[in-house]
Amino acid sequence: MAEAKQSLNVFVTGGAEAVGLATVRALMRRGHKVVATACDAEGALALRLAGALPVYPDLSRASELLSNLQLAKADAVVHAGPQYFGGLPHSAQEVAAHTDQLLSFTAAVVQAAKAHGVHRFVSLSFGYLYEAARGAAKEGDRDARDSDYAPMLEAETILRDSGLNGFIVRSAYIYGGNSASTAALAKSIKKSRTLRSGAKPASWIHEDDLAAAIVNLLEAEGDVNGIETINAADDTPRSPDEFVADLCDALGLSAPGFGGGGYLAGLRQKTFRDKLLEREIVINSDALRERCAWHPRHGSLESGLEATALTWRMKDAVDADDFYKYEDKAAEAIASFAYDTALLAPVAVEEKPAPRAEATVEKAAPVEASAPPPSDGPTPWNEDDAKREERRRKALERKAKRAARQSGGS
Repeated sequence: MAEAKQSLNVFVTGGAEAVGLATVRALMRRGHKVVATACDAEGALALRLAGALPVYPDLSRASELLSNLQLAKADAVVHAGPQYFGGLPHSAQEVAAHTDQLLSFTAAVVQAAKAHGVHRFVSLSFGYLYEAARGAAKEGDRDARDSDYAPMLEAETILRDSGLNGFIVRSAYIYGGNSASTAALAKSIKKSRTLRSGAKPASWIHEDDLAAAIVNLLEAEGDVNGIETINAADDTPRSPDEFVADLCDALGLSAPGFGGGGYLAGLRQKTFRDKLLEREIVINSDALRERCAWHPRHGSLESGLEATALTWRMKDAVDADDFYKYEDKAAEAIASFAYDTALLAPVAVEEKPAPRAEATVEKAAPVEASAPPPSDGPTPWNEDDAKREERRRKALERKAKRAARQSGGS
């Protein structure tokens, strides 16, 4: 990437996760100012560590988003929220439960961006929306006709009809060190679970390379009329099974077994994941390379997965999970703190009861000539000589009576 010519104020949705976080970091390295959405304290901390300002709007409310865009003085918007739908095909996440959210979030972000008057808008979308065809799919090719893909295509329609200027980035399958679906796949492999097989070629892209493409599109010179679609993928299509094998190599694990879903697989309805694993999904990203001089840093899965494994090892080395849970640790420390043991006991001014004083005298060591006079309690700070002498006299009388009782009893 060439050096940024002008600093932009960028608002990023989904900024605390995977592609969103990678985009925030890339924007900060380029000298831009970033405000990004977070869902919890851990995500907010990750954004602060990257140098961005975290905010917590309801992404379905355009009014809240508009307030945040005004706060950020946003020139551009990166809508990375849809990244949930663009993870690995092995993921067990059911997207159907989140499609309504995808549409409401997209509509609200578009409405707020229009009201604020942003100059450029970039949104994530997915290469699997193309209909399977011979060769790699290019921009403008026919879209898939399947009810599972309809909500994603509808979200793209909302963007194209918005009147905004920018890009829809149809990405390959996204993986990386901050990707939840990549971490879930690695966990399944470590547990030696049998994975569903996917033998047909597909396109992939590391989250950092996709973030670099998004930043390039934001910085691209020249006017953009309306919303254009552009593809992003690495140089080496591989099948899902080959992806798993390469991930195992990067982690130093043996490859798990693959299965077709068992005897009853043909009787049940296919899930979204089943459909992805069975399809050939290869996309062509020549338009992106020509337009922005973009080249993926990780042109092959071997390189990208080595970087992913290194990211995980670095997190383990610094106990990142414990570090991010600083609030819980602080709460536990506060709850366990014993204030009553830390405070000094009040100073008694009145005389203590006689039995307590007697017990104290009995346990005391023999008094030498130079020792202070016997006492029946703590000495008040303002006691004069007369009172002190009276207290000494009473103590001696009690000692004499006690001695007399003891001699009479013997």
